[in-house]
Amino acid sequence: MSSNRPELKFSAPNDERGFYNKFISLPEKPDTTIRISDRGDYYTVVGFDAVFVADTVYHTQSVLKNCNLDHGTSKRFGSIPTQYATLSTQVVSTLLKNCLLELGYKVELYDKNWNLLKCASPGNIDQVEDLMNIAVDSPIILASLKLQLNSNDGNCVVGLAFIDAGNQKIGMLDIVDNEVYSNLESCLIQLGVRECLLPDLSKNEANINEIKKITSVLERCNCVATFIKNSEFQAKDVEMDLMKLLGNDLSLSLPKKFSNLALGACNALLNYLEILQGQDSLGKFELVEYSINNIMKLDASAVKALNLFPNNNAQSYMQSNLAASNGYSNSNESKISSLFQLLNNCKTKAGVRLLNEWLKQPLTDLAEINKRHDLVEFLIDQLELRETLQTNYLPSIPDVRRITKKLHKNGNLEDILKIYLFSKKIPDILQLLESFLDGVDGTVNKNIQELVTDLWIDPIQKHIEPLSKFEEMVETTVDLEMYESHNEFMIKVEFNEELAKLRMELDQLRNQITTAHLEAAEDLGFDTEKKLKLENHHLHGWCMRLTRNDAKELRKHKKYIELSTVKAGIYFSTRELKEVAKETAILQKEYEKQQSALVREIVGITLTYTPVLEKLSLVLANQDVLCSFAHASSYAPIPYIRPTMHSLQDTGRKTILKGSRHPVLEVQDDLTFISNDISLEKGSSDFLIITGPNMGGKSTYIRQIGVISLMAQIGCFVPCDEAEISVVDAILCRVGAGDSQLKGVSTFMVEMLETSSILKNATPNSLIIVDELGRGTSTYDGFGLAWAISEHVASKIGCFTLFATHFHELTSLEKKLDNVKNLHVVAHIGSVSATLEGNNSTEDITLLFKVEPGISDQSFGIHVAEVVQFPEKIVKMAKRKANELEDLKNTNKEVKKLKLSPQEMNEGNEKLRTLLKNWVKQCKEEGLDKPENITSEAGQKKIQELLRDMSKESESSNNQFIECITKMLL
Repeated sequence: MSSNRPELKFSAPNDERGFYNKFISLPEKPDTTIRISDRGDYYTVVGFDAVFVADTVYHTQSVLKNCNLDHGTSKRFGSIPTQYATLSTQVVSTLLKNCLLELGYKVELYDKNWNLLKCASPGNIDQVEDLMNIAVDSPIILASLKLQLNSNDGNCVVGLAFIDAGNQKIGMLDIVDNEVYSNLESCLIQLGVRECLLPDLSKNEANINEIKKITSVLERCNCVATFIKNSEFQAKDVEMDLMKLLGNDLSLSLPKKFSNLALGACNALLNYLEILQGQDSLGKFELVEYSINNIMKLDASAVKALNLFPNNNAQSYMQSNLAASNGYSNSNESKISSLFQLLNNCKTKAGVRLLNEWLKQPLTDLAEINKRHDLVEFLIDQLELRETLQTNYLPSIPDVRRITKKLHKNGNLEDILKIYLFSKKIPDILQLLESFLDGVDGTVNKNIQELVTDLWIDPIQKHIEPLSKFEEMVETTVDLEMYESHNEFMIKVEFNEELAKLRMELDQLRNQITTAHLEAAEDLGFDTEKKLKLENHHLHGWCMRLTRNDAKELRKHKKYIELSTVKAGIYFSTRELKEVAKETAILQKEYEKQQSALVREIVGITLTYTPVLEKLSLVLANQDVLCSFAHASSYAPIPYIRPTMHSLQDTGRKTILKGSRHPVLEVQDDLTFISNDISLEKGSSDFLIITGPNMGGKSTYIRQIGVISLMAQIGCFVPCDEAEISVVDAILCRVGAGDSQLKGVSTFMVEMLETSSILKNATPNSLIIVDELGRGTSTYDGFGLAWAISEHVASKIGCFTLFATHFHELTSLEKKLDNVKNLHVVAHIGSVSATLEGNNSTEDITLLFKVEPGISDQSFGIHVAEVVQFPEKIVKMAKRKANELEDLKNTNKEVKKLKLSPQEMNEGNEKLRTLLKNWVKQCKEEGLDKPENITSEAGQKKIQELLRDMSKESESSNNQFIECITKMLL
């Protein structure tokens, strides 16, 4: 960001007073809405918004300036900070990106008199997308929903409508859901909804609790909730509106296909976006049919637990959780912290967006999964083809969606030429694919050749034919020679005499500019290619630039005028060059004005090719993502392998992985990953309980199974030595101790909500991953819940389940249910002398990170405390208390095993009281009456002597209670 921030200026005192008075009179807004005033060449934020911008964008409050207020206006500000900050266009772009795409804030853009110009929200960035100046990696989806409760069976129906304004697609569906709205959660994740419209039911006590539940679901999905009037959710006349939007009569059949709930939600969506007020969208939208049943369901916890996408906590999670659980500490932050980053070797923006979509929508259709695997295998085998595509062709493919969207708003010749160059590139890609298929006869089976032809070659061939007319039009009207030689975008002068005249004058002025550039190079002693740059600056027009280091030579000559200093260097000019640049700018505007009518006509013709261009872009995006999968599979630390897949309908479901690895963790620097096997088989080992030491790798193990299943179902190869995988219809997770205390939701409540969602959503074909269930409450309650939930899942649902726990008693479930199997992470335990306890020996643990059958009856939590260097006193105290509790636990176990009569219990208790009285009496007689002396070595010897005497007496009386106690204590 430039250090030269613009100043807030007014032409008259009344303008300044009116500016602040109008600002104060604006309606109240939530903290999550930012108001920006457009001052023409710069932007301004005032009050709390100025403080927010200073803290989050500039990262310093030194940019804040005090408002020039009179006494009356200052008083009206009240508690609002009387400060402002100014922002350049580049800073506003960053601010909009942070607010809309990362923080989930809304933005209001006003003119200099605080009249509202534009509104934007996380699901509706269309009005400010040109200001953001970025290509969004995933579709911006805005949704709306209307709820209908059904008290008969406890279920409800949610009418959902969604719109992707960027792709001009709209969809509707009805979701039959349970009381925790697990199907809605999965649908929001699959679609990638950024914002959801809800009816304002604050006055309706019957439904307000349900809206609160839905709001919590939206929060888990990182989706912003926006409340609008309930009256907006009426289905009246929405069919006619959709008919205008779709441009056909298909909408007349909508009432037969969709409920009034979905149509009402759609009506609210159209009114919120005001999409029918403009003419640009009419007839351009496509109605898409969407079903949640053909795609793997993912809950919000699964998306986080499997690290599908980078987020604010992903980096710390990968470093602290995954690495720690494998016993490694890596101080260097890893660049790759999510599966998306690992697999994203895409070269096109459309490919990046498609990868984002595939990760949220894994396939459940075995035939479609195998098609993707076939193509990935083909691209791995055909290394030359893949590298040629990724190096020479795909990187030059522009973002067609963004260009066509810009053409609708204010398209120019530059955008036309980008489309033209894209069109000229397609035949080369087609020829490359055909040449490889022609040259691999005998090495590639016929099915693969047919697949490549059907999915890539034929669609490309079909769509490039109409583009020949477009190319001819561009070559006839646009001056391609001027573009190639000067990178300028002009209509051929043959079309207009006035254009020819202006072109001649512009050429003469450009010759003068070039001469001035050469003279300055000779004068300053810098090379024009490497040092002294000639640029057409957006503010200064034609001028020259030197780096800051070279600027000292510039100041030796008085004729050079410094214009501005930025990070890239110093822009400067001469008096003569400034005049020529000014004249050139005027002529250039006149030229553009003269050719604007022709440009509009060319833009209009180009837009007619939008459907063909977008279909081509999707074909190439598909190719790009599969090339990316092949690249990731080939260049992994250990190359990935193709899994053998089994369909949902297979009765003998099994997932068997040999040498499986966590794909994200294994690429971390300074870390050697230890692979593990897994065997999940229906009816015999579909519920696995994993126990073992802290930091032993339990969490990583269960997560990597989920990641591998998801990778296989999006069409990628997997990090294993061998893999046989059954398709799952859902991955449902309960991991971590995430709480939401600011929202009044405790850790344990989050645990129970997520677990309840799993129990409602899981089917026999699902995959459940549970890590440390029940640790958010007391030990007994936690164990009771863990046991009950485990038994229910294993006996009633019967789906693949991985359950990591420190409740070692849970392992006895294996004896009760045949499909439950115990696994444990292996640790080597050895005896070490000269420890914290002095010369006494103690146990030391070495984590091996291998998972094997059996159980582990220890957690070694104190060992973790030693690893992170707890104070010695605390560690010693913890060991002592743990030993006491363990002794007490063992004693209780032994006592419970005995079948004692009340007489034996009373007799034993009386003897113990007598023993303790005698011990205290003898200690006093020998001067050991102080507490620290009673527990000393001498005091302990006294009580051991008394215990031995009591043990001998118990042998004659045959009191089992006394025998058990003395045996445990001696």
